Amino acid sequence: MHSIFAYLLAAGAGVLIAHFISRAPELRFMRLSQLILVPAAMVLCVYFLPDKNEPSGAGGMAGLVFFVALLGLLALLLAPNVAYLCGAGLSNLLDPQDWTSGEEEIALKPIRRLIDKDQFHPALTELDELLKKHKPTYEALLLKAKLLNHLGGWDEAVATLLSLIELSQSVEQQLVVMEFLALLEEHHPDPPKPLVAGARRIQIRHELVLFQMAGEDPPLHKAIPPGAFKVEATLHRDRRWLKLAGEDWGNAEMCWEAVLASDRPGGAPAKKGLFRPIARMHQAVTTAIAAKRKPRRQVQAEAQKLFHEANEFVRREDWRQALPLLQQASACDPDRYEIAYRWVQAVRHTANDAATAQVVSQVLKQSLWTESEQYMLQQLKQPLAE
Repeated sequence: MHSIFAYLLAAGAGVLIAHFISRAPELRFMRLSQLILVPAAMVLCVYFLPDKNEPSGAGGMAGLVFFVALLGLLALLLAPNVAYLCGAGLSNLLDPQDWTSGEEEIALKPIRRLIDKDQFHPALTELDELLKKHKPTYEALLLKAKLLNHLGGWDEAVATLLSLIELSQSVEQQLVVMEFLALLEEHHPDPPKPLVAGARRIQIRHELVLFQMAGEDPPLHKAIPPGAFKVEATLHRDRRWLKLAGEDWGNAEMCWEAVLASDRPGGAPAKKGLFRPIARMHQAVTTAIAAKRKPRRQVQAEAQKLFHEANEFVRREDWRQALPLLQQASACDPDRYEIAYRWVQAVRHTANDAATAQVVSQVLKQSLWTESEQYMLQQLKQPLAE
């Protein structure tokens, strides 16, 4: 007969194994069941563990059979976690990631605490600083979009959500983005350009969710893989949509544009490894000199103040009044993507295409933008009206 300490040790080991093997956010949905089943299986393994002092009973041949069966059950319970962790480890070995899911969760905790205390502006500032140091992830950008929406930065929230489509790893994640975009439709009107008549062929580089345009509410959805598709422009609930030619499946035009395979930014790839911190250090020194040696926090505060003033004009669609404020704000804080994006947008509404392209090139050079941010800035080169 095994001691009580052995059972307690087995139960504790089961809890620890279940906790650590389900730390990744993608495995959290199994954590509760594993925290119950794994310790129970471990305790039963100890109970049926063959005991040389008791050749019969729970420690006999029947006990050995149950022991082997419980080991198989444990293997089945932990197989999805082990497969995921091994796959993630191999992927990270072949293509090292900027940060892991666990590191991301730890890094976002202080930001979520600020949100819980209703300190939304400091939370957004902290999140922006975090995203300058790491590649954007789905969770981090979704949190940023929620903060921007709460603070009234609807255009930036839409741009952030559009960049999330390519970061989505499942249909469910894309559906969350689409629902959020639908909530922001009233704050983000479509550009006043005519619909292009007839069908045309476009190529997308990422899976995209399409919705059935007539019928049930909520509409049915399906996902199409990356590739070339023949589409037609149409209006759906007063919004510009593209639908598959001859079919009743489509999505908003801006969602298609977010995953277009053509017109991707052709600039130099983001610097990695040893050169990235060197480039950031050089950029920080350059910014400090340009700001006449003002403290960085003071310069960022000035940029935030100018950005806030400009947003008041943007809400009234007075782009000419907003333009100089946004230009000054971007000069103060050249690394702030929302300010740079809104500045280009203001130029796009007040100047010609050549001036817009020139400002886009200037903005692309002034900071180390992510690939998705570069793509969204490049999209602003497109004329407002065809």
